[in-house]
Amino acid sequence: MSPRRVDLELTARRREALIKAGYAEILEKGLHATTIDSVVARANSSKGGALHYFRTKEDLFYAVLEWLLSELTHSLDQVALSQESPRERLAAELELLFHSAEVNRKLYLVLFDYVTLGARSERFRKLFHDFFVKCRRRDAHIISEGIKAQEFRRVRPDDAAATIRALVDGYCLQWLMDADDVPVEVFRERCGAVLGAYLLRPPVETPR
Repeated sequence: MSPRRVDLELTARRREALIKAGYAEILEKGLHATTIDSVVARANSSKGGALHYFRTKEDLFYAVLEWLLSELTHSLDQVALSQESPRERLAAELELLFHSAEVNRKLYLVLFDYVTLGARSERFRKLFHDFFVKCRRRDAHIISEGIKAQEFRRVRPDDAAATIRALVDGYCLQWLMDADDVPVEVFRERCGAVLGAYLLRPPVETPR
C-alpha cells in the first residue's frame, strides 16, 4: 500500500471520528451548546487537527448532518432494493423509521435540532431538500410497483410518497413531544393504519 493511500485513509478516519464526536455532542448538548473544543475533547483530537478538516463550527455541523442523512439514506435504500413485495418493503421502511424508542429519540433529537438551521441557511436547507427528494423518489418507485402489482390503489405515486414522509416526520415529532410516554410502536401502527387506508386496495367480496 502506497504512503499516499495510507495518508488518505488516515485522513478519512480522523475526519469521521470528529464527525461522530460532533454527532454525540449535539445529541447530548444540542447545537447551541456544542463547540469545536467540546468535539475535540470527545474525539481525543487537537483543535489544530479539527480546524484542518473543518475551518468553522458551521462546517463541522454541516458534515455531521450530511453524514447522518447519508447513513439514513443508505439504510432506506437497502430496504427499497430488497426482493420483497412493494407492500412488504413499505412495511419494512416503517419498521426502520419507527425502529425503537432509543434509536428514534437519538435520530430525531438531532434532526429537529437542525431544522432551524435548515430554515435559515441555504446550505443546510439544500441538504434537507436533497434528502427529501431521494425519499420521495424511492417511495414513489415502490408505490408505482405496488400499483402495477395490484397491491395498491391507483393513486398518484408522487403525492403518496410526499404523504409518507409527512406522516413519518409528523408522527415522530408527536411521539418525541408526547408527555404520556406512549411507545413509539403505537405511532408506527397509527402511521401504518393511515397509509393502509390510503394505499391498499379494498378486499374483493366473493359472490354469495
